Amino acid sequence: MVRRAVIYIRTSSETQGEKSSPAEQEADCRRLAQDNRLTVVRIYRDVEKYRVGNKLIEPSGSRSDRPALQAMLQDAARNEFDIILAWREDRLYCGLRSMLMVMETIQEYKIEILLAKETFDPKITPVRTWAAQMELEGMKERMGMGVKARLKAGKANTGQDRYGYSRAGEKIHIVEEEANWVRKIFEWYNQGVPLPQIRERLIAGNAPQKGSSTPRHIEWARSSIQGILESAKEYAYGYKEQSRAGETYQIPVEPIIDVPTYEQFKAQREKNKTHPSQPIRHDYLLSGHLKCSCNLTWQARTATHRRSRKGEWIERKTPIGTYFCPQPHKELRLSTCPKTVSAKQAEAQVWEKVSQFITNPDFLLAQAKAKVVQLRNDYEQMKWDELQLREEIKKLNAERQEFITKARKGHISEEEFTPQIGVMYDKELGVRRRLTAIEQEKDAFEKLDLEEQVKKYVAELQSEMAELITANPQTPEERHQVFLLKKRIVDTVLTDAIIDERREIQIKFRTDLSTYSGQTQERVDFFAARRK
Repeated sequence: MVRRAVIYIRTSSETQGEKSSPAEQEADCRRLAQDNRLTVVRIYRDVEKYRVGNKLIEPSGSRSDRPALQAMLQDAARNEFDIILAWREDRLYCGLRSMLMVMETIQEYKIEILLAKETFDPKITPVRTWAAQMELEGMKERMGMGVKARLKAGKANTGQDRYGYSRAGEKIHIVEEEANWVRKIFEWYNQGVPLPQIRERLIAGNAPQKGSSTPRHIEWARSSIQGILESAKEYAYGYKEQSRAGETYQIPVEPIIDVPTYEQFKAQREKNKTHPSQPIRHDYLLSGHLKCSCNLTWQARTATHRRSRKGEWIERKTPIGTYFCPQPHKELRLSTCPKTVSAKQAEAQVWEKVSQFITNPDFLLAQAKAKVVQLRNDYEQMKWDELQLREEIKKLNAERQEFITKARKGHISEEEFTPQIGVMYDKELGVRRRLTAIEQEKDAFEKLDLEEQVKKYVAELQSEMAELITANPQTPEERHQVFLLKKRIVDTVLTDAIIDERREIQIKFRTDLSTYSGQTQERVDFFAARRK
């Protein structure tokens, strides 16, 4: 019986080709075929770069999408040969994925492998593949060491060029047009020009900006200007810092600003500071709740100092709290946004409405009853959705197994495999999360007496409100305890507080009653701690 053999040849670089040229590989494999009385029916050659997308790729042994390798594995599935001849094992594969594809093919279709320069042993193949992977890791490490050596020698490598500079090869040069704007930014800042005005001047002067990997939605964002100012020392002393594997290197460059400008900048920076040296704790009742038409959650700040008539910063007798919209660019701020509001004014508005809501609980109880009816109607739908999701998971599992089988048979390239299998896993994970959520919701419904829970909840809130009415805090600690109590109530019943252009705040109360369960004992413990 004639035994059919094929020869596989691979070279991936000129240097490698000199050591084991395609002609040498073929000659040695033909002698091997002759010694074993085999008939060579085809030769597969991966000796040139091939195109993957828009790139030309070397036929490395770690790649499983080599054209000739794929063709050989497909022909094996069609029973067109019995034996694969190769010069060495590393001609067939050097990576785990390519090794798995070859090994699964020869096992499934009962194909042998013979090597001209080695003895093939399928039992130690995983060990050899691991060693090849270790060599690849070693190559990466050596490349990293080369990068570090260049950085230590003061040679530029990679990374974003700082504004005012451009990298050409291993040298960093000044871009004079950008450098002039850097000097102007520091000049304006040292003159006391606020950042918003500096930004306006840059835009009005059509100052160029560096290219970005992502589209810019804001022209000369304040963060870009701050980035230039924060690099003042590097602009003055002429160096660029680059990090590699936790180490920092300084690459010498030509300075853009002089040292006196830098020293003046430091003095101006210190002068612009308005915060106290020691942080002070301030309580804000609406933190995390207050929003405006910009759809941003407002932040809070405390003014502990003010300017005197002489222009000096002096400490206030009573700190002033303010909520403000965090949108720093006025062209993105809507006209209906009031920008700021007194914390005292905003919190008084909201607390009055929260108090009215809690002391008149009929509305909440009515909502509770309606919610119970709705959940009972939803319960049957939950059970149906649960069955549908379980069927969908089975279907996704089957699709994924079919996809992996196609990849093993070489019908799917490596570039296609990794992202597509990731999408499949993400899709299944999303379905499982939905299933878990439904199961948890079912359990919660089956265990809770919602009407009773809401009644307890309302009674506890009313008790807390009664304590607040009679509370008379004298010390900062007692005032902070009262704040914590108010904050807990606000966080429990409130979802959003929307402020309009007239600084009037509209309240959205929580309607998801499932969040009320389990909170009663926590509030009781809180009151017990206060009474002690």
